[in-house]
Amino acid sequence: MWGVFMFVVTSKQMYQAECNAVERGISFPELMEKAGNSCAEIIKKHYHISKSNSKKVLIICGKGKNGGDGFVIARKLWEYGCDVTVMLACGEPKAKDSINMFSLAESTGVDIIGYRDIQSVYPYIEKAEIIVDAVFGTGFSGSLDPDLSRLAKTVNAAKAETVAIDVPSGANCDSATIEGSVFKADITIAISAYKPIHIMKPCSSACGRVLVADIGITEDDFKKIDSVTCFTVNALDVKKLLPKRKPVSNKGTYGHALCVCGSMRMPGAASLAVNGALRCGVGLVTAAFPQSAYPALAPRLTESLLLPLEANFEGTFAFSALPAIKEASKRASAILIGCGLGFNKDTSRLVHSLIEETKIPMIIDADGINALSGNIDILKKAQAPIIITPHPGEMSRLCGKTIAEIVANPIAVAYEFATKYGITVVLKGANTVVCGGNPTEIYVNSTGNSGLAKGGSGDLLAGMTVSLLAQGMKPFDSALSAVYLHGLCADAVAEKTSMRGMLPSDVLNYLPVLFSKFE
Repeated sequence: MWGVFMFVVTSKQMYQAECNAVERGISFPELMEKAGNSCAEIIKKHYHISKSNSKKVLIICGKGKNGGDGFVIARKLWEYGCDVTVMLACGEPKAKDSINMFSLAESTGVDIIGYRDIQSVYPYIEKAEIIVDAVFGTGFSGSLDPDLSRLAKTVNAAKAETVAIDVPSGANCDSATIEGSVFKADITIAISAYKPIHIMKPCSSACGRVLVADIGITEDDFKKIDSVTCFTVNALDVKKLLPKRKPVSNKGTYGHALCVCGSMRMPGAASLAVNGALRCGVGLVTAAFPQSAYPALAPRLTESLLLPLEANFEGTFAFSALPAIKEASKRASAILIGCGLGFNKDTSRLVHSLIEETKIPMIIDADGINALSGNIDILKKAQAPIIITPHPGEMSRLCGKTIAEIVANPIAVAYEFATKYGITVVLKGANTVVCGGNPTEIYVNSTGNSGLAKGGSGDLLAGMTVSLLAQGMKPFDSALSAVYLHGLCADAVAEKTSMRGMLPSDVLNYLPVLFSKFE
């Protein structure tokens, strides 16, 4: 709809975009008419409604603008041949545009009833095949009152398919929270753009499947918003970003990744990172690791180049390994450092030196990030683009905020750090946030599940990211693509097995199957 990405906006930002559209010549009543029309078309298509396949539809409307959208939907579904009843959940409409749409709905054959108590409306709920929730929109905050709460619980227990218009009533749009009962939806039709409630876990589950209604608000209307906007992507978007495989090519065509990972105690991290890089299509991978990890790693890394280097008494890289790593970086197109690295004076000095001296794009993960915590300003001395991939605990050590503060507002934290240091931040979590040094680039991921909450998942993600980076993708594009694919692959594995029992290696091994859908 918007080219490559779909915007994710708050209620205030959505209103600003609407105002921008009005300045172009579209009136607010026209936007409401377009919203209702588009939603009705989506419902018609999704449920295969026709004159020969009409449906009994109950549309529950509030007294604000969301209710106005509902009145338009009622009129249009009636025109499609449906048996439509409108329930006024909060009395007659109060907003001017909604009053006009209510009058137009009244002039058709649509039945209109009031909501006094559950007993009086229960027969309509029981007979409905489709129930449309148009009670509250993006401006709702707090919790449903007791009467509406009872209504929500009754609708949720009904056999009908449920459709929410823009936001499931009872959900707080911008904070993506639910404080009481909510009208749970099988599908939610987002007006013009995604809102935080549509993608932020766990409350996004109340939305069901989210579809987007185009009401004529353009990409430029969103770009003129005077605050930062976020976006999300789908599989088709990522497919467009991924490097194409050429009929005539060789291993040199697809880049060379250098993975500086592993230690005697954490060889598995290096294995997952290196094999993840290979599975994502890079032509060559050099695995640099301490000699102490050789017995554990050599049998696992059969398709990469091996570069065992000096180890210290802790079994991690000795600082004396730096010249060999720098020499190897001259033959690589991207470098990953940190997975299973270990944290001590040698590894910290190694990370700092590579940041200052390496001239190829770099990903810093895990203990590489921990090495930054004592000298964050080293990032400003980097000679090439940098991506960091912290989880909230690592981010806490970097920025001085508590984990609770980071989890509560990951977008703001990632944005602040990325813009301050001019790097790409991948802040991992239930909804991983990717923020580039460009302030207009904030991606919120919608894939993945709790099966990824296991050691090694981040190592696999880092390997996938360096693979795409080495193949020539821009740092921000490689990060968001890897995050999306990592989560998508985990979702596919969980569906076939379970979230509880899946391992990072299961996700790794399923990557070839996943990529068959992207070629």
